[in-house]
Amino acid sequence: MFSQQLEKNILEEIDSRRIMEYARFITSEDRESGSPGEKRAAEFFREKMEEFGLDVDIHYVENYISLPVSASLNLQDGDALRSCITHSYGASTESDGLTGEAVFASEEMEISGKIAVMRGLASAIPCKELENRGAIGIICITSGDYPYNMSISPIWGHPVPSTIGMLPKIPVVTVNNPDGENLLTHLKNGASRVKIHAEVSTKFRTVPVCIATLKALKQTERFVMFGGHIDSWHKGGADNGGSNAIILELARVFSKHVQDLNVNIRFVWWSGHSNGRYSGSNWYADTYWEDIHDNAVVNFDIDTVGAKGSNNFDHIECNKQLYALGRSVVKERTGQDPQYMRIQRNGDQSFWAHGVPTLFECLSLQPFTKAGKGTFMPGLPWYWHTTQDLFEQLGEEELLRDAQIYAAAICRTTANNVYPFSFGELAAEMLTDLKKHQEIADKKFDLGELSQLVEELGDRFKKLDAEIVQLNSVATLNTEMASRAALLNDLSMELNRVLIPIHYCKNGDLFQVDLAVPIPAFPEFCDLEKLAELSPSSDEFKFLERQLIRERNRVFHFLKKAHRLLEAAGF
Repeated sequence: MFSQQLEKNILEEIDSRRIMEYARFITSEDRESGSPGEKRAAEFFREKMEEFGLDVDIHYVENYISLPVSASLNLQDGDALRSCITHSYGASTESDGLTGEAVFASEEMEISGKIAVMRGLASAIPCKELENRGAIGIICITSGDYPYNMSISPIWGHPVPSTIGMLPKIPVVTVNNPDGENLLTHLKNGASRVKIHAEVSTKFRTVPVCIATLKALKQTERFVMFGGHIDSWHKGGADNGGSNAIILELARVFSKHVQDLNVNIRFVWWSGHSNGRYSGSNWYADTYWEDIHDNAVVNFDIDTVGAKGSNNFDHIECNKQLYALGRSVVKERTGQDPQYMRIQRNGDQSFWAHGVPTLFECLSLQPFTKAGKGTFMPGLPWYWHTTQDLFEQLGEEELLRDAQIYAAAICRTTANNVYPFSFGELAAEMLTDLKKHQEIADKKFDLGELSQLVEELGDRFKKLDAEIVQLNSVATLNTEMASRAALLNDLSMELNRVLIPIHYCKNGDLFQVDLAVPIPAFPEFCDLEKLAELSPSSDEFKFLERQLIRERNRVFHFLKKAHRLLEAAGF
């Protein structure tokens, strides 16, 4: 049975003063990808992890990194909008800048050959859409007093020949809200000529990928990952210095309890999160594909935690089979009952093709009434991705609370008899997702057999979940029980390998990488909306229908495989 005393000891041993000390050191320098400040932090990781007795590997690798250098925006009367910045992977202008007519890019506006102005974050999809409409440059207006730094590449991680052409080909700059309103006033008054300058340095750079492994005394190759990105915009206090400090502190605490662990823990710092579009975790995913696929149990991701005033646990980002675990620890530590949020295609989620589920990402948020406006997600602080994200934004009490939440979840995963997954909730989610696709397809495409398979999976999953709970309630397993627990752990691993790729990956080839754009559930069926608009007698319909049949076959095949796995285990 899982030891409540073990968890209590671990939580009590977490030292908030150490976390603050680590965070102060990490955030004392800028940490763009490949920068001296990032390397200094990486070597601090090595020093501390070796001090705690962990096996440490700092991989210094070449990744395609993009760093904003400088930007400016001048209005027709020559006035400069001083908040102007440019973005990772945007194009550079010529040395004398780009001059042209600026227009607000409404849907009906002709923007070909013009500089498009838009409200909102400089992100990959809207910027690419404006480029495809013929814009020669883009000016984004963010909501706050500081412009938000962004990466605008749609490519996940390292570009390859089939994706390199997707990089932006036009310059993109951003101004804050006051400067944006000034710009819009000038445009309304007919002063539409502007001049933008952008310099972006995009090239291969050497960056650190930091891995430290805490080995359980029990002989096992399996591990959980716990980590987040070390590179940051500017000093990166909340994003992501506090998270990095928590990783160090939990490594120190868990290193005292290796005799209680059934699973190894890999503590990781990724580089290239923003400046490399998740290229650090992508490098690790590509380089150690088989090891991750065979042995990774859970990915605990940590990003933007511990900010002062962060007391909002409105939701948990995760794969559904981990929601019950996350919900329980958050309720116990905060008294709040968070909702489920399907984990999104961001935040170094480089391991879906491997079949590795994730628990948590951005954990504690600001009260919605005090949060920043126009950030990537409601509840992020106003200083997110700006020069104002400093060490002083971190709260010691908040960091301790968030560290304890992660520690409890990791402890219950690594020290239980059976991995604490809850697959029944996953079946319910999958069935809802398929019904939504069926509603879109109407009667032009049938997903009925898939829905029936998922319903039947749900019945089997309930029995599996009940046995997981039962075995985790046993204090000491006899030989037969231990054998059964090992079988259920193997089964859970295999179910994740089968179900996560079809539920989350658009690319059917698991060794290729999906783009860094939103991916809906069962992305195999994204084209059903297009099919529903076509005439069944048209060639286009018949071509697309055949493609969707192949996708349906793939999903059916893996759902059947899940059934066979469960049946072989007696469910």
